[in-house]
Amino acid sequence: MKKTERFLCLLLALILPVCALGSAETTPNALQVLEKMQGGAYGEVHALFDDTMAAALTEKDLETLLPSLETSFGSLVEIGIETVSQVSGYTVAALPLTFERGRLLLQVSWKNGRIAGMYFAPMEEQVTPQEEAAPQGVTEEEISVGTPALPGLLTLPKESAAPLPAVVLLHGSGPSDMDETIGQTKLFRDLAWGLAQKGIAVLRFDKRTYVYGKDYTQEELAAFTVQQEAIDDSLSAAALLKEDSRIDPSRIFLAGHSLGGCIAPRIARENPGVFAGLLLLSASPWTLGDIVILQNRAAVSQASPLLRPVLSQQVDSLENEWRSIREGTRENALQKTFAGQSAYYFWDLARHDTAEELLSFDIPVLIVNGGRDFQVTNEAGYDAWKALPLPDNIQLILEKKLNHLLMDPDVSESVQGTQGEYDVPCHVSDDVINELSSFILQ
Repeated sequence: MKKTERFLCLLLALILPVCALGSAETTPNALQVLEKMQGGAYGEVHALFDDTMAAALTEKDLETLLPSLETSFGSLVEIGIETVSQVSGYTVAALPLTFERGRLLLQVSWKNGRIAGMYFAPMEEQVTPQEEAAPQGVTEEEISVGTPALPGLLTLPKESAAPLPAVVLLHGSGPSDMDETIGQTKLFRDLAWGLAQKGIAVLRFDKRTYVYGKDYTQEELAAFTVQQEAIDDSLSAAALLKEDSRIDPSRIFLAGHSLGGCIAPRIARENPGVFAGLLLLSASPWTLGDIVILQNRAAVSQASPLLRPVLSQQVDSLENEWRSIREGTRENALQKTFAGQSAYYFWDLARHDTAEELLSFDIPVLIVNGGRDFQVTNEAGYDAWKALPLPDNIQLILEKKLNHLLMDPDVSESVQGTQGEYDVPCHVSDDVINELSSFILQ
Protein backbone atom coordinates (compact mmCIF):
# COMPACT_ATOMS: atom_id res chain seq x y z
CA MET A 1 0.00 0.00 0.00
CA LYS A 2 1.40 3.43 -0.91
CA LYS A 3 2.04 5.81 1.95
CA THR A 4 -0.36 8.36 0.45
CA GLU A 5 -3.13 5.78 0.34
CA ARG A 6 -2.42 4.57 3.86
CA PHE A 7 -2.50 8.17 5.04
CA LEU A 8 -6.02 8.46 3.67
CA CYS A 9 -6.92 5.46 5.79
CA LEU A 10 -5.34 6.99 8.88
CA LEU A 11 -6.45 10.59 8.50
CA LEU A 12 -7.31 11.35 12.10
CA ALA A 13 -6.12 13.40 14.99
CA LEU A 14 -5.77 10.59 17.49
CA ILE A 15 -6.87 6.97 17.66
CA LEU A 16 -9.93 6.58 19.89
CA PRO A 17 -9.63 3.63 22.32
CA VAL A 18 -12.76 1.46 22.34
CA CYS A 19 -13.21 1.38 26.07
CA ALA A 20 -15.74 3.93 27.22
CA LEU A 21 -19.33 4.89 27.77
CA GLY A 22 -21.13 8.01 26.73
CA SER A 23 -24.51 9.42 25.90
CA ALA A 24 -25.50 10.32 22.37
CA GLU A 25 -25.21 13.90 21.16
CA THR A 26 -26.97 15.65 18.34
CA THR A 27 -24.42 16.45 15.64
CA PRO A 28 -24.13 16.65 11.86
CA ASN A 29 -23.40 13.35 10.21
CA ALA A 30 -20.78 11.89 7.86
CA LEU A 31 -23.04 12.23 4.82
CA GLN A 32 -23.36 15.99 5.36
CA VAL A 33 -19.57 16.27 5.62
CA LEU A 34 -19.15 14.36 2.37
CA GLU A 35 -21.77 16.44 0.57
CA LYS A 36 -20.11 19.69 1.69
CA MET A 37 -16.76 18.50 0.33
CA GLN A 38 -18.37 17.38 -2.92
CA GLY A 39 -19.91 20.84 -3.23
CA GLY A 40 -16.57 22.55 -2.62
CA ALA A 41 -17.53 23.90 0.83
CA TYR A 42 -14.22 22.88 2.36
CA GLY A 43 -14.13 25.96 4.58
CA GLU A 44 -17.40 24.94 6.21
CA VAL A 45 -16.03 21.49 6.96
CA HIS A 46 -12.74 22.85 8.27
CA ALA A 47 -14.65 25.24 10.53
CA LEU A 48 -16.18 22.19 12.23
CA PHE A 49 -12.77 20.76 13.16
CA ASP A 50 -11.68 20.91 16.78
CA ASP A 51 -8.30 22.47 17.52
CA THR A 52 -6.38 19.21 17.17
CA MET A 53 -7.91 18.36 13.81
CA ALA A 54 -7.51 21.90 12.51
CA ALA A 55 -3.81 21.80 13.34
CA ALA A 56 -3.37 18.39 11.73
CA LEU A 57 -5.25 19.12 8.50
CA THR A 58 -5.39 22.54 6.83
CA GLU A 59 -8.21 23.64 4.56
CA LYS A 60 -5.84 23.34 1.60
CA ASP A 61 -5.02 19.75 2.59
CA LEU A 62 -8.74 19.04 2.82
CA GLU A 63 -9.28 20.29 -0.73
CA THR A 64 -6.93 17.60 -2.07
CA LEU A 65 -8.68 14.77 -0.25
CA LEU A 66 -11.47 13.76 -2.65
CA PRO A 67 -9.35 14.24 -5.80
CA SER A 68 -6.68 12.00 -4.22
CA LEU A 69 -9.28 9.34 -3.48
CA GLU A 70 -10.58 9.46 -7.05
CA THR A 71 -7.04 9.12 -8.40
CA SER A 72 -6.54 5.98 -6.34
CA PHE A 73 -10.00 4.41 -6.46
CA GLY A 74 -11.87 5.99 -9.37
CA SER A 75 -15.20 7.82 -9.28
CA LEU A 76 -17.63 7.50 -6.38
CA VAL A 77 -20.50 5.35 -7.63
CA GLU A 78 -22.57 4.55 -4.53
CA ILE A 79 -23.13 5.88 -1.01
CA GLY A 80 -24.28 3.33 1.56
CA ILE A 81 -26.35 3.57 4.72
CA GLU A 82 -24.78 5.54 7.54
CA THR A 83 -24.48 4.07 11.04
CA VAL A 84 -23.80 5.92 14.29
CA SER A 85 -22.25 4.55 17.49
CA GLN A 86 -20.75 5.78 20.75
CA VAL A 87 -17.03 5.14 21.23
CA SER A 88 -14.94 6.52 24.10
CA GLY A 89 -17.32 9.42 24.65
CA TYR A 90 -17.37 10.34 20.95
CA THR A 91 -20.22 10.03 18.47
CA VAL A 92 -18.82 8.08 15.53
CA ALA A 93 -20.63 8.22 12.18
CA ALA A 94 -19.60 5.61 9.59
CA LEU A 95 -20.58 5.90 5.93
CA PRO A 96 -19.77 3.13 3.38
CA LEU A 97 -18.62 4.44 -0.01
CA THR A 98 -18.26 2.41 -3.20
CA PHE A 99 -15.79 3.67 -5.79
CA GLU A 100 -15.03 2.20 -9.21
CA ARG A 101 -11.99 0.37 -7.88
CA GLY A 102 -12.72 -0.27 -4.24
CA ARG A 103 -14.84 0.36 -1.17
CA LEU A 104 -13.98 2.76 1.65
CA LEU A 105 -15.58 3.61 4.97
CA LEU A 106 -15.75 7.31 5.81
CA GLN A 107 -15.69 7.59 9.59
CA VAL A 108 -16.23 10.95 11.30
CA SER A 109 -15.89 11.30 15.08
CA TRP A 110 -17.75 14.11 16.79
CA LYS A 111 -17.52 15.60 20.26
CA ASN A 112 -19.31 18.71 21.52
CA GLY A 113 -20.46 19.47 17.99
CA ARG A 114 -16.92 19.49 16.57
CA ILE A 115 -15.12 17.01 14.33
CA ALA A 116 -12.43 15.32 16.43
CA GLY A 117 -11.35 12.70 13.90
CA MET A 118 -11.95 11.75 10.27
CA TYR A 119 -10.52 9.00 8.12
CA PHE A 120 -11.20 6.71 5.20
CA ALA A 121 -10.64 3.00 5.89
CA PRO A 122 -10.59 0.28 3.23
CA MET A 123 -13.43 -2.24 3.26
CA GLU A 124 -13.54 -5.75 1.88
CA GLU A 125 -16.52 -6.85 -0.17
CA GLN A 126 -19.16 -7.62 2.41
CA VAL A 127 -20.16 -11.22 2.91
CA THR A 128 -23.24 -11.86 5.01
CA PRO A 129 -22.33 -14.61 7.44
CA GLN A 130 -24.77 -17.47 7.69
CA GLU A 131 -26.44 -18.04 11.02
CA GLU A 132 -24.62 -20.88 12.70
CA ALA A 133 -26.02 -23.44 15.10
CA ALA A 134 -23.95 -24.99 17.86
CA PRO A 135 -21.97 -27.94 16.47
CA GLN A 136 -22.90 -31.53 17.13
CA GLY A 137 -21.93 -32.74 20.56
CA VAL A 138 -22.40 -29.30 22.13
CA THR A 139 -25.34 -28.00 24.15
CA GLU A 140 -26.00 -24.55 25.61
CA GLU A 141 -28.02 -23.42 28.62
CA GLU A 142 -29.15 -19.91 29.48
CA ILE A 143 -27.75 -18.60 32.74
CA SER A 144 -27.71 -15.30 34.66
CA VAL A 145 -24.55 -13.78 36.12
CA GLY A 146 -24.13 -11.11 38.80
CA THR A 147 -26.44 -8.43 40.22
CA PRO A 148 -28.29 -6.90 38.44
CA ALA A 149 -28.38 -10.04 36.32
CA LEU A 150 -26.47 -10.36 33.06
CA PRO A 151 -27.65 -12.78 30.34
CA GLY A 152 -25.20 -15.61 29.75
CA LEU A 153 -24.74 -19.04 28.24
CA LEU A 154 -23.16 -22.15 29.71
CA THR A 155 -21.77 -24.27 26.87
CA LEU A 156 -21.32 -27.96 27.66
CA PRO A 157 -20.15 -31.10 25.87
CA LYS A 158 -23.07 -33.53 25.57
CA GLU A 159 -21.19 -36.76 26.05
CA SER A 160 -18.28 -36.05 28.40
CA ALA A 161 -18.60 -37.43 31.91
CA ALA A 162 -18.81 -35.05 34.86
CA PRO A 163 -17.14 -33.43 36.62
CA LEU A 164 -15.89 -31.20 33.82
CA PRO A 165 -13.16 -28.56 33.74
CA ALA A 166 -14.62 -25.14 32.99
CA VAL A 167 -13.59 -21.72 31.70
CA VAL A 168 -14.96 -18.24 32.43
CA LEU A 169 -14.49 -15.84 29.50
CA LEU A 170 -13.57 -12.23 30.32
CA HIS A 171 -14.03 -9.50 27.68
CA GLY A 172 -11.64 -6.96 26.29
CA SER A 173 -12.26 -3.21 26.57
CA GLY A 174 -15.55 -1.59 25.67
CA PRO A 175 -19.18 -2.74 25.91
CA SER A 176 -19.57 -6.19 24.35
CA ASP A 177 -22.10 -8.98 24.08
CA MET A 178 -21.48 -12.50 25.36
CA ASP A 179 -20.06 -13.60 21.98
CA GLU A 180 -17.67 -10.63 21.95
CA THR A 181 -19.07 -9.79 18.54
CA ILE A 182 -16.78 -7.49 16.56
CA GLY A 183 -17.81 -6.81 12.98
CA GLN A 184 -18.47 -10.18 11.38
CA THR A 185 -16.60 -12.16 14.06
CA LYS A 186 -17.63 -13.83 17.32
CA LEU A 187 -14.51 -14.67 19.30
CA PHE A 188 -16.16 -15.88 22.50
CA ARG A 189 -18.74 -18.02 20.70
CA ASP A 190 -15.93 -19.70 18.76
CA LEU A 191 -13.99 -20.35 21.95
CA ALA A 192 -17.05 -21.74 23.74
CA TRP A 193 -17.97 -24.13 20.94
CA GLY A 194 -14.40 -25.18 20.23
CA LEU A 195 -13.53 -25.92 23.86
CA ALA A 196 -16.84 -27.70 24.51
CA GLN A 197 -16.03 -30.06 21.65
CA LYS A 198 -12.84 -30.90 23.55
CA GLY A 199 -14.77 -31.78 26.74
CA ILE A 200 -14.56 -28.38 28.52
CA ALA A 201 -17.50 -26.32 29.86
CA VAL A 202 -17.45 -22.59 29.05
CA LEU A 203 -19.40 -19.76 30.67
CA ARG A 204 -19.78 -16.49 28.75
CA PHE A 205 -22.04 -13.52 29.47
CA ASP A 206 -22.88 -10.02 28.25
CA LYS A 207 -20.57 -7.38 29.67
CA ARG A 208 -22.11 -5.12 32.31
CA THR A 209 -21.52 -1.95 30.29
CA TYR A 210 -23.23 -3.61 27.30
CA VAL A 211 -26.43 -4.25 29.25
CA TYR A 212 -26.52 -1.39 31.76
CA GLY A 213 -24.13 1.21 30.33
CA LYS A 214 -26.81 3.84 29.75
CA ASP A 215 -28.03 3.56 33.33
CA TYR A 216 -24.86 5.02 34.88
CA THR A 217 -24.84 8.66 35.95
CA GLN A 218 -21.97 10.97 35.04
CA GLU A 219 -20.87 10.89 38.67
CA GLU A 220 -20.77 7.09 38.61
CA LEU A 221 -18.84 7.06 35.33
CA ALA A 222 -16.25 9.46 36.74
CA ALA A 223 -15.34 6.85 39.39
CA PHE A 224 -15.93 3.78 37.22
CA THR A 225 -13.26 1.05 37.22
CA VAL A 226 -12.74 -2.48 35.93
CA GLN A 227 -13.85 -3.74 39.35
CA GLN A 228 -17.49 -2.81 38.60
CA GLU A 229 -17.08 -3.36 34.86
CA ALA A 230 -15.66 -6.88 34.84
CA ILE A 231 -13.94 -8.24 37.95
CA ASP A 232 -17.02 -8.68 40.15
CA ASP A 233 -18.87 -10.49 37.36
CA SER A 234 -15.98 -12.85 36.65
CA LEU A 235 -16.05 -13.91 40.30
CA SER A 236 -19.83 -14.33 40.23
CA ALA A 237 -19.46 -16.54 37.15
CA ALA A 238 -16.86 -18.69 38.91
CA ALA A 239 -19.15 -19.05 41.93
CA LEU A 240 -21.97 -20.28 39.70
CA LEU A 241 -19.71 -22.91 38.18
CA LYS A 242 -18.53 -24.09 41.59
CA GLU A 243 -22.17 -24.71 42.59
CA ASP A 244 -22.86 -26.79 39.46
CA SER A 245 -22.48 -30.53 40.17
CA ARG A 246 -21.38 -31.12 36.58
CA ILE A 247 -18.31 -28.91 37.05
CA ASP A 248 -15.09 -29.78 38.85
CA PRO A 249 -14.71 -26.85 41.31
CA SER A 250 -10.93 -27.37 41.44
CA ARG A 251 -10.54 -26.97 37.65
CA ILE A 252 -12.13 -23.61 36.84
CA PHE A 253 -9.99 -21.41 34.59
CA LEU A 254 -10.19 -17.72 33.69
CA ALA A 255 -9.60 -16.79 30.02
CA GLY A 256 -9.22 -13.04 29.46
CA HIS A 257 -9.03 -11.45 26.03
CA SER A 258 -7.10 -8.20 25.52
CA LEU A 259 -7.87 -5.98 28.55
CA GLY A 260 -9.50 -9.03 30.16
CA GLY A 261 -6.16 -10.80 29.93
CA CYS A 262 -4.35 -7.79 31.37
CA ILE A 263 -6.48 -7.82 34.52
CA ALA A 264 -6.75 -11.62 34.92
CA PRO A 265 -3.52 -11.85 36.99
CA ARG A 266 -4.90 -9.16 39.30
CA ILE A 267 -8.09 -11.19 39.79
CA ALA A 268 -6.15 -14.37 40.54
CA ARG A 269 -3.80 -12.62 42.98
CA GLU A 270 -6.61 -10.92 44.89
CA ASN A 271 -8.80 -14.04 44.95
CA PRO A 272 -6.51 -17.03 45.56
CA GLY A 273 -8.03 -20.46 45.10
CA VAL A 274 -10.87 -19.33 42.81
CA PHE A 275 -9.17 -20.15 39.50
CA ALA A 276 -7.00 -23.16 38.74
CA GLY A 277 -5.19 -21.35 35.93
CA LEU A 278 -5.23 -18.39 33.56
CA LEU A 279 -5.36 -18.04 29.80
CA LEU A 280 -4.19 -14.59 28.63
CA LEU A 281 -5.26 -14.01 25.02
CA SER A 282 -3.92 -11.04 23.00
CA ALA A 283 -3.00 -9.37 26.28
CA SER A 284 -0.09 -7.21 27.45
CA PRO A 285 1.83 -6.56 30.67
CA TRP A 286 1.59 -2.86 29.81
CA THR A 287 -1.14 -0.68 31.26
CA LEU A 288 -3.95 0.52 29.00
CA GLY A 289 -2.79 4.13 28.98
CA ASP A 290 0.63 3.12 27.66
CA ILE A 291 -0.99 0.99 24.95
CA VAL A 292 -3.10 3.98 23.85
CA ILE A 293 0.11 5.99 23.42
CA LEU A 294 1.72 3.16 21.43
CA GLN A 295 -1.31 2.91 19.13
CA ASN A 296 -1.20 6.63 18.45
CA ARG A 297 2.52 6.58 17.68
CA ALA A 298 1.94 3.72 15.26
CA ALA A 299 -0.70 5.79 13.47
CA VAL A 300 1.64 8.79 13.27
CA SER A 301 4.38 6.65 11.71
CA GLN A 302 2.03 5.88 8.81
CA ALA A 303 0.93 9.48 8.26
CA SER A 304 2.08 11.85 5.56
CA PRO A 305 5.63 13.18 6.13
CA LEU A 306 4.12 16.67 6.00
CA LEU A 307 1.76 15.98 8.88
CA ARG A 308 4.00 13.67 10.91
CA PRO A 309 5.75 16.43 12.93
CA VAL A 310 2.41 18.00 13.93
CA LEU A 311 0.87 14.68 14.86
CA SER A 312 4.00 13.66 16.77
CA GLN A 313 3.72 16.81 18.87
CA GLN A 314 0.10 15.97 19.62
CA VAL A 315 1.02 12.48 20.75
CA ASP A 316 3.85 13.92 22.85
CA SER A 317 1.25 16.12 24.56
CA LEU A 318 -1.02 13.14 25.07
CA GLU A 319 1.85 11.15 26.57
CA ASN A 320 2.72 14.01 28.94
CA GLU A 321 -0.92 14.19 29.93
CA TRP A 322 -0.98 10.44 30.60
CA ARG A 323 2.23 10.65 32.65
CA SER A 324 0.69 13.40 34.77
CA ILE A 325 -2.44 11.34 35.34
CA ARG A 326 -0.61 8.09 36.01
CA GLU A 327 1.75 9.65 38.54
CA GLY A 328 -0.84 11.96 40.06
CA THR A 329 -3.33 11.50 42.88
CA ARG A 330 -6.70 9.80 42.88
CA GLU A 331 -8.38 13.18 43.34
CA ASN A 332 -6.54 14.56 40.32
CA ALA A 333 -7.62 11.62 38.15
CA LEU A 334 -11.26 11.98 39.22
CA GLN A 335 -11.28 15.54 37.88
CA LYS A 336 -9.76 14.77 34.47
CA THR A 337 -10.45 12.90 31.26
CA PHE A 338 -8.04 10.96 29.10
CA ALA A 339 -8.68 9.86 25.50
CA GLY A 340 -12.33 10.87 25.84
CA GLN A 341 -12.99 8.96 29.06
CA SER A 342 -12.70 9.45 32.80
CA ALA A 343 -9.00 9.51 33.62
CA TYR A 344 -9.74 7.62 36.84
CA TYR A 345 -10.47 4.44 34.87
CA PHE A 346 -6.93 4.52 33.44
CA TRP A 347 -5.39 5.69 36.73
CA ASP A 348 -6.92 2.76 38.59
CA LEU A 349 -5.59 0.28 36.03
CA ALA A 350 -2.12 1.76 36.38
CA ARG A 351 -2.16 1.09 40.15
CA HIS A 352 -1.76 -2.60 39.32
CA ASP A 353 1.38 -4.00 37.70
CA THR A 354 0.25 -6.91 35.52
CA ALA A 355 3.75 -8.40 35.29
CA GLU A 356 4.30 -8.20 39.05
CA GLU A 357 0.92 -9.78 39.72
CA LEU A 358 1.54 -12.53 37.18
CA LEU A 359 4.84 -13.49 38.80
CA SER A 360 3.38 -13.50 42.31
CA PHE A 361 1.68 -16.93 42.17
CA ASP A 362 2.40 -20.39 40.80
CA ILE A 363 -0.86 -21.48 39.19
CA PRO A 364 -0.42 -22.46 35.52
CA VAL A 365 -0.73 -19.66 32.95
CA LEU A 366 -0.90 -19.82 29.16
CA ILE A 367 -0.23 -16.62 27.18
CA VAL A 368 -1.14 -16.52 23.47
CA ASN A 369 -0.47 -13.50 21.24
CA GLY A 370 -1.00 -13.02 17.51
CA GLY A 371 1.91 -11.89 15.35
CA ARG A 372 -0.45 -9.80 13.17
CA ASP A 373 -2.09 -8.01 16.09
CA PHE A 374 -2.22 -4.28 15.29
CA GLN A 375 -3.99 -3.41 18.57
CA VAL A 376 -1.61 -5.13 20.98
CA THR A 377 1.52 -5.19 18.83
CA ASN A 378 4.46 -7.51 19.40
CA GLU A 379 6.22 -4.70 21.24
CA ALA A 380 3.47 -4.47 23.84
CA GLY A 381 2.46 -8.14 23.66
CA TYR A 382 4.72 -11.10 22.90
CA ASP A 383 8.03 -9.23 23.16
CA ALA A 384 7.01 -7.59 26.43
CA TRP A 385 6.00 -10.94 27.94
CA LYS A 386 9.18 -12.60 26.66
CA ALA A 387 11.32 -9.94 28.32
CA LEU A 388 10.00 -10.99 31.74
CA PRO A 389 11.68 -13.69 33.85
CA LEU A 390 8.85 -16.14 33.23
CA PRO A 391 8.91 -19.19 35.53
CA ASP A 392 8.06 -22.74 34.45
CA ASN A 393 4.37 -22.38 35.33
CA ILE A 394 3.92 -19.82 32.52
CA GLN A 395 3.80 -20.86 28.86
CA LEU A 396 4.16 -18.23 26.12
CA ILE A 397 3.04 -18.80 22.52
CA LEU A 398 3.22 -16.51 19.46
CA GLU A 399 0.84 -17.37 16.62
CA LYS A 400 2.58 -15.44 13.84
CA LYS A 401 -0.28 -15.44 11.32
CA LEU A 402 -3.09 -14.43 13.70
CA ASN A 403 -4.56 -11.02 14.54
CA HIS A 404 -5.96 -9.56 17.77
CA LEU A 405 -8.95 -11.92 17.59
CA LEU A 406 -6.64 -14.92 17.09
CA MET A 407 -7.99 -15.30 13.57
CA ASP A 408 -6.41 -15.33 10.11
CA PRO A 409 -8.90 -13.50 7.87
CA ASP A 410 -8.46 -13.65 4.11
CA VAL A 411 -8.16 -9.94 3.34
CA SER A 412 -6.30 -7.82 0.84
CA GLU A 413 -3.03 -6.12 1.72
CA SER A 414 -4.76 -2.74 1.97
CA VAL A 415 -7.07 -4.05 4.71
CA GLN A 416 -4.43 -5.86 6.76
CA GLY A 417 -3.68 -4.04 9.98
CA THR A 418 -6.99 -2.14 10.01
CA GLN A 419 -10.42 -2.58 11.59
CA GLY A 420 -11.52 -3.82 8.15
CA GLU A 421 -10.07 -7.22 9.09
CA TYR A 422 -12.99 -7.69 11.46
CA ASP A 423 -15.58 -7.05 8.74
CA VAL A 424 -14.75 -10.38 7.09
CA PRO A 425 -16.43 -13.52 8.52
CA CYS A 426 -13.73 -15.60 10.20
CA HIS A 427 -13.24 -18.03 13.09
CA VAL A 428 -10.71 -18.56 15.84
CA SER A 429 -7.78 -20.66 14.64
CA ASP A 430 -8.03 -24.40 15.30
CA ASP A 431 -4.44 -24.23 16.53
CA VAL A 432 -5.52 -21.87 19.31
CA ILE A 433 -8.43 -24.11 20.32
CA ASN A 434 -6.03 -27.06 20.48
CA GLU A 435 -3.47 -25.10 22.52
CA LEU A 436 -6.06 -23.89 25.01
CA SER A 437 -7.72 -27.26 25.44
CA SER A 438 -4.38 -29.07 25.86
CA PHE A 439 -3.40 -26.58 28.55
CA ILE A 440 -6.68 -26.99 30.44
CA LEU A 441 -6.80 -30.77 30.17
CA GLN A 442 -3.15 -31.45 31.05
